[in-house]
Amino acid sequence: MLHRITGRATKCGPSAISAIAGVPTHEAAAIIRRLFDRPSVNGVYMDELATALAELGWTPDRALRHPRLRDRRYAHDEEAWERRLSDVPCDLRAVSLGTFLDPAPAGTWAIATSDHFVAYSDGFVADSAWFSRKPAFWFRAIPEHDRVALRRIREAVRFAPVDRPSPALKGR
Repeated sequence: MLHRITGRATKCGPSAISAIAGVPTHEAAAIIRRLFDRPSVNGVYMDELATALAELGWTPDRALRHPRLRDRRYAHDEEAWERRLSDVPCDLRAVSLGTFLDPAPAGTWAIATSDHFVAYSDGFVADSAWFSRKPAFWFRAIPEHDRVALRRIREAVRFAPVDRPSPALKGR
């Protein structure tokens, strides 16, 4: 389930993190700045997004990559990409956003198209520009959705929450 995107930062990477993990965008941007020693966040790479989500208790469990782009990973740090995403099962397919979302894939996804991130979960999409900061039901007949449905997916990663023991159960 996606959360409403809240916070002061307006960039798409922190917005995707906010929608998936439920933290404000300025906190998501602060995590990226801290982890990658960046003065500001004007855009993120998939490895940075995955590392920030790992800090918030989410782990990648499936990926989809464009076959022509598999040798150019669009990573901030190739070593960080290898550490975070190399063991994730991956499909190589050239697919558009609409073709990917129309059958309503299971799970919570961070989807990178050209230079923009979209969060998707349970038939709902959220982002900072194309759709809405409030999760909106994906339906291709909606004009705003149809106009971006043909955008090519560069990379999509499904994230799952890490099962952590409840603090109340630790003492038992």
